[in-house]
Order: sequence, then C-alpha cells, then structure tokens
Amino acid sequence: MFNWIENKHRQILDNLTEGVYFLDLNQKIQYWNAAAGSLTGLAAVETVGKAFTDVGIVYEDERGNPLQPFEYPAALCLQGKRVITRNFFVKTKDGGKVPVEESASPLYHKGSMKGVLAVIKDVSLCIKSVELRLKTERKERLIPICGWCKKIRSDENYWEQLESYLTKEGFGVFTHGMCPSCAEKIFEKKVYLESYQEICKSISASISLDDVLQLIVRNVVKVMNVKASLLRLLNKETKQLELASYYGVSEKYAHKGPVNYDGSIDDALAGMSVSVYDITEHEDSVYYKEAIEEGIRSILSIPLRFEKEVIGVLRMYTAEPVNYTQDDLKFITAIAEQGATAIVNARRFEKAVSREKEYLRVFEEITKAVGSTLHLDEVLNLIVKKIPEVMGLKGSSLRLLNKENKQLELAAYYGLSKKYADKGPVAYDASIDDALAGKAVSVFEISKHKESKYYKEALEEGIRTILSIPMRFQNEVTGVLRLYTNKPVQYNEADLKFMEAIAEQTAIAIVNAKHFEKEISKEKEYLRVFQEVTKAVSSTLHVSEVLDMIVRKIPEVMGLKAATIRLLDHTGKKLRLVAAYGLSEKYLNRGPVDTEENIIEALNEKPVAIYDVTTDKRIQYQKEAAEEGIKSMLTLPIIARGKVLGILRLLTGEPRRFSRQEIDFAASLAEQSGIAIENATMYEKTRKEYDDMMQFMDGAFFDKEGN
Repeated sequence: MFNWIENKHRQILDNLTEGVYFLDLNQKIQYWNAAAGSLTGLAAVETVGKAFTDVGIVYEDERGNPLQPFEYPAALCLQGKRVITRNFFVKTKDGGKVPVEESASPLYHKGSMKGVLAVIKDVSLCIKSVELRLKTERKERLIPICGWCKKIRSDENYWEQLESYLTKEGFGVFTHGMCPSCAEKIFEKKVYLESYQEICKSISASISLDDVLQLIVRNVVKVMNVKASLLRLLNKETKQLELASYYGVSEKYAHKGPVNYDGSIDDALAGMSVSVYDITEHEDSVYYKEAIEEGIRSILSIPLRFEKEVIGVLRMYTAEPVNYTQDDLKFITAIAEQGATAIVNARRFEKAVSREKEYLRVFEEITKAVGSTLHLDEVLNLIVKKIPEVMGLKGSSLRLLNKENKQLELAAYYGLSKKYADKGPVAYDASIDDALAGKAVSVFEISKHKESKYYKEALEEGIRTILSIPMRFQNEVTGVLRLYTNKPVQYNEADLKFMEAIAEQTAIAIVNAKHFEKEISKEKEYLRVFQEVTKAVSSTLHVSEVLDMIVRKIPEVMGLKAATIRLLDHTGKKLRLVAAYGLSEKYLNRGPVDTEENIIEALNEKPVAIYDVTTDKRIQYQKEAAEEGIKSMLTLPIIARGKVLGILRLLTGEPRRFSRQEIDFAASLAEQSGIAIENATMYEKTRKEYDDMMQFMDGAFFDKEGN
C-alpha cells in the first residue's frame, strides 16, 4: 500500500488512538487504521480500495446538516494542496454522532504529491471537560448581558454573541441543538415557511396567467393537505365570481353554475380575512346538493387582495370537518396575498407583451414557412407573400444586391402590380447607405418625397408608405426587403426592431437556399458523371478506356488539378501507373511511390486526405509536388470483390479540405474502376477458357475422323 512505510511505522499507525487514513490522488482510500474504524464504525475491509465518497462516511455540521463530499477536509486538501483542519460530527454506522477534529495534510514523496494523510481526533472528552469547568468554576466578576438578545459586553466595550464570548474566554466550542418543546412549536412554523417559500418560488417562476392560477390551486392542495382548491376572479361589472382555475374537484362541480358576489367578499370588505363554511349547517345554500355529491364537508374562502382591493376568492374544500388553527389561517392568507400579487403581475405582463407575442407568432409563422423549403425561388416567393398576409400590409418586394453594377435586382414580389414591380432599375440607394451606416430601417413616406424617381408610379399603385429593411448576413448587406402600405403608418421602435429580425431571418433563409441549390447542383453533376462512368463500365471491356474516362471526369466535376490511377502488379507489391490526367511527364516519372505512408494506408482500405503535400511527412516527393503546383491530395483504395487492386489519387492546385460528399463520390468512382478491372479480367479468363475448349474439341474431332 505504502512503499515508503516500514512495518514498524505501520504498527505505530495501527495502534494510534487517533483515526488515520490515507487517500491517493484518485480519491481512493489506501490505508485505514483501527481507530478510524472505531470512530466511524467502518472496518478497513469496507473502506480500503474504494473512493472515500462511496464508503458511507457521513460528516455533519453543528446544525446537523450533512457535509457534501467536496467539503471534506481530505477533498479540500487534494484540491488546494495545503493543510485543512475542520471540526464537525462523524455519524457512526449505528446512527450515533461523535464530535471530531480532522486535519488533512498533503503527503509528498521525492517532491511529488502522493495523496492526503488525514488524522481524526475524538474531541468528546475535551468538550466534557469544558462543560465540567463551566459547572465547577465560578466567576466573581459581573458580566453585563443583554436581557433581550443575550449578547455580552466584553472588556473592550463592544457587544458580541454569548457563544463567541464564552469560547474566547476558554469555555470550549459550543454546538447548537433544540429542546423537544421548542422543536414542536417551531416545526409547524418551519413547514409553513418552507411551503410558503416553495409556493412563492413556483409562482414567480411563471409569467403566464394560466400557469400562475394553476400553480396556486395545485400548491394549496399539496401544502394544506385538503381535498381540493378552486380560484375565482371577481368581475366587477357583472358582480360574478368567475371560475379561473381548479384542482381536485370534478369538472361538473367546478362548472356547476354562476357564483355571485357572495358573503366571503362581504366578509373581506368588512375586514375579515377568512370565512369558514360548514356544508351541513347550510342546507339552504344554492349548491348544497352539488357539494354533498362531490363529497365536500367544509369550504374555506380566502379573499384575494391587492392593495386593499379584493380581486377574487381562493377556496379550499375538505372531505371532513377541519378545525383550522390561527397559524393555518395566517399561512393561507399570506398565500392568497402572494397569489393576488402574482395574478395582477401576470395580467400586467400579458398586457405589456401582447404585442411582443404577436410579433413572436408572426416571426414563428414566417420562419416555419421559410424553413419548409430549400429551393431559392420558393423561399423568396414565400417570404414576400407571408409577411403582408400576417401583418396586414398591401404588399412586399425583395431585391438582391448586385455588387458589380450596384443595382437592387428584383427577386420576388407580392401584392403589387406587374407594371409597378417592373417599373425600372433600382440603384444602390439610400436604404443601403443607411444600412452600411448602422441604421436598421428606413421609412419612406411617398407624400413627402415628390422628387423621388418613382413618385408617380407609387401614387398610381396606391402606395403611401415604403419601409425598407436591409437584409444582412454576417454583417454584409445582401439585399433589401420592402414593405408597402396603402395608408400612412407610424412605426415605433419595437416595430422596427421586429422588422429587422424578420429581414435577418430572411437573409439567412436566402443564403441557406442558395447554398442548398449549389449543393444540389453539385450532387446532380456527381450523379451525371457517375452514371456516365457506370454506363461505360457496362458497355466496354477495355479497362484503359474506363480508367482514362475516370481520371478525366473527376478533375472536371470536382474542380481538381489532376488525377491518377495506379494498379498493383501480379506480385501484389508494386504499383504501376495505368491512367493519369493533368500532370507533367517529369512529375509522373519522379520515381516509385510504393513506400509512401499515404499509399500504404490507402492499400489498407483507408482513404487518406492530405491538406498540404509540401509539408506532410506521409508524402515522399514533397519538393517535386511543390514544383508541380500540387497543394492537397486525396488517395483512395480501388477494391473489387473484397480485394484491393490499386489506388485512385486526386490532386488540387489550391489548398483544400475534402468534404465527406467529395470523398464518397471519389470512392464510388474508385469502386467503378475496380468493377471495370474485374469485368475485363473475367472476360479475358472466360475467353481463354473458351479458346482452350475449342482447341480441345478440334483435336478430338480430328483423331476420330482422321485415323
């Protein structure tokens, strides 16, 4: 366990009265003496070799709160690499508690930290001796003590806690407990406090009115342990208590009928906080029969007040008569006040964000529509159609910026006549200048711009206001989204920010669609070349024709500098060049490549992509590659029927990181190369067998007829 401890040292540690254990750098216990076992109730066989957080050591503070493993002295010592000393209680295996002092020290060997050595001391006797001293010693001097807060005035003439004073005077370390009678009184208040805090936390976590209402009735049932809870809000116009939320009662009872501005409201206005209503004593009540069928015995009505105004009633239902204590009523009244505040706040919030919610709905609808397709024309048409529809505008248009001629070219429009949409060229105008200057949106009212180029056309179209929103992608203006109204509109700051967000989303959608179409066109071209090669493989048995086609077509469709194919000879160890395109004779004749690391990897059926051939150690002819103008390289195995026949190599004139799509495409053509070679080989083999058979038949016939 410890290579540096001799047997006699181990015997000393084993016989110490203090508990000693050693923790390695992996937080595993490597030594545990008998005293540590006595203190904790855990034997060495239960602890050694295990993580100290898993063996069941439980430490508690003076209040009885369990310490977390990261608070243990050994853990703190491992982290801080310094001596850590703490006082606490060890909870023994049989449930007892022992006050201890634990010191954890980093243990070094040859300058390297090996772990932590922890010493646990039982301080029970120390505490008892202090208690005995307190009982036996008498102080003649008078000690000023506050009769209210029990603080003591020290010799330095300042007030401090009783425990702190006595500790400084040498009376020992004090722990805090609670007598049974105090605990019984406080426990109920603690439950109320914790429940109140939990309910307040739950309510404050939600800003939706419906969520707040449901949280109130659910938590009241849970905390007060009643049958059900129901919340009604007061409609001052109809003087009805309208159902807002309920939990624990049937839908039939909750919707039993209208509830008027009743006695609980009158009680509240008269200053009463709670009304308790026993069903059995009110057979003449309106809903007596319904309450009995529901299994309700008593109803507790708590007015919901906000700033002296009653806004509703919170009701609790029980199945048995309940004798509520004063603390019960105070608690539920506090909950009702908290609920009323939450309801008012939620109402205010929902009113304040109603416009923001509408913005979000529109934004989500437009985003959903745009995200449903990746075809550029469809994306553009969806954008210009959806925005006027959801925002109640006359129309919209979308122009993309052509940087070469500085024109905003029409890409799509909706709600406008073809005559107006095609009215003429639109130059790189003020809206773009505004965008580049940091201005988000330009509002253009036609009546104030008679000098504008298309003033007459706009009036004829019935346009009053044009809102131009630059479309940005990665801080670059890509075009302008324009919204048209047939009446003057005064946009506020929130409106303009929303429009800017829509334009930004639009720009992203357009870029994605363009990228998608580019990728699709690349996929189509890949498919076309693949079909062409496949057709060639199936229509000819001349391997050289197929291989030449592959090395020519791949650079053409993938934008490469060159391509080569090398096949293994009959020994399976040497590669010979059988097809090449785009390379000089000098480079092709540079020497054998069989020992290049990238070639060996490819022959082991692993595609190898090299970003810089002039520096990568897997390339043998780095200087020659640099002179040839080669930057990157992709080497793939040519396989047929599970056998590697050679390699396909792709070379670029610019640095390039090959994508998975490119690698897969090249690999599929390498596979076609293998099929072509296999087909030709099988053909040659079959042809030879046929010729041999015909020669045999001719010989047999000659022997029969000629002799």
